[in-house]
Amino acid sequence: MLVVLRYPSPPGRVMTTPLFVGLDLGGTEVKVGLCGTTGELIWSDRSPSNAHLGQEAILAALAEAVEAALSEATGRDAEVRAIGLGTPGVVDPESGVIRFPVANLGGWHGTDIVGFFRDRFQVPAVVENDANSAAWCEYCCGAGVGARVLLVATVGTGIGGGAVIDGELVRGSIGGAMELGHTLYQHDGRPCNCGLIGCLEAYAGGWAMASEWGTRRGLREAPSVSELVKAGLDGDEGANEVLDDGARALGAGLMSSLHLLNPDVVVIGGGIIDARPRHLELIEQELRSKVLPKASTDLRVVQAQHGNRAGLIGAAMCAEKFVREEGTG
Repeated sequence: MLVVLRYPSPPGRVMTTPLFVGLDLGGTEVKVGLCGTTGELIWSDRSPSNAHLGQEAILAALAEAVEAALSEATGRDAEVRAIGLGTPGVVDPESGVIRFPVANLGGWHGTDIVGFFRDRFQVPAVVENDANSAAWCEYCCGAGVGARVLLVATVGTGIGGGAVIDGELVRGSIGGAMELGHTLYQHDGRPCNCGLIGCLEAYAGGWAMASEWGTRRGLREAPSVSELVKAGLDGDEGANEVLDDGARALGAGLMSSLHLLNPDVVVIGGGIIDARPRHLELIEQELRSKVLPKASTDLRVVQAQHGNRAGLIGAAMCAEKFVREEGTG
């Protein structure tokens, strides 16, 4: 049985500083942090998500992370106003329930995360797709501040995406919008891990580039993404050729998104971008060579500012937005 403690204000102590808990759930770990009203990260931690053990273990890991954040807030004479979670998967924008099965998160489909947090901690809670959380972070307090139409792309094992238009996340009818990695790049092209053919991720995602590098080297098993990037940084010509091809593919693949959304700012982040500045340069070069002038006029292409903290900061800022607009907390 999961036991959750309460953290009431200590007698005689007035809790005045409003803080928001942000959680970023992944297949191997949970990142948690406390953020202020403008997105400043005050404290953070990480712990195993135990995702391989199923839904109950994941919820227990999330509850433990929230407990740590609440304890930290109490020690700072601060009050947690709301909890925000960024999670993989399609999140129903109305109910916060996970709509479809999620790879690496056993039993996550159908989980009512909002209800779980609300019942145990008696504070408002919101749940958002993890890529949307990262996009919201960059919009609120990162490289996308001031953008009217913001497009965010992340390059890691896969290709993630998010967009903000006039101060609102683009979620789609059931929360499944902005799957940049699964837009069509090449008709009858490579098979993608999602089961479709010719997806952008099958050319520009880390797993796809690592697989291609392994194939060119005649390896039976694909190397890891980190091995590919390290080899490139160490000067391996073949590794850099594959990485360059992937960067150009992403730049070309973003053409449709630019023509559809006409963003004024494109933010590109992720582990590969952080490790390899040339990747961003090639993406922008290819992108600008492929789009119509009306899609590139006054366009800024910039690197994400918050790295692997964007998900938890963005989740906290989603919680802040909910409290501000709903007048709760």
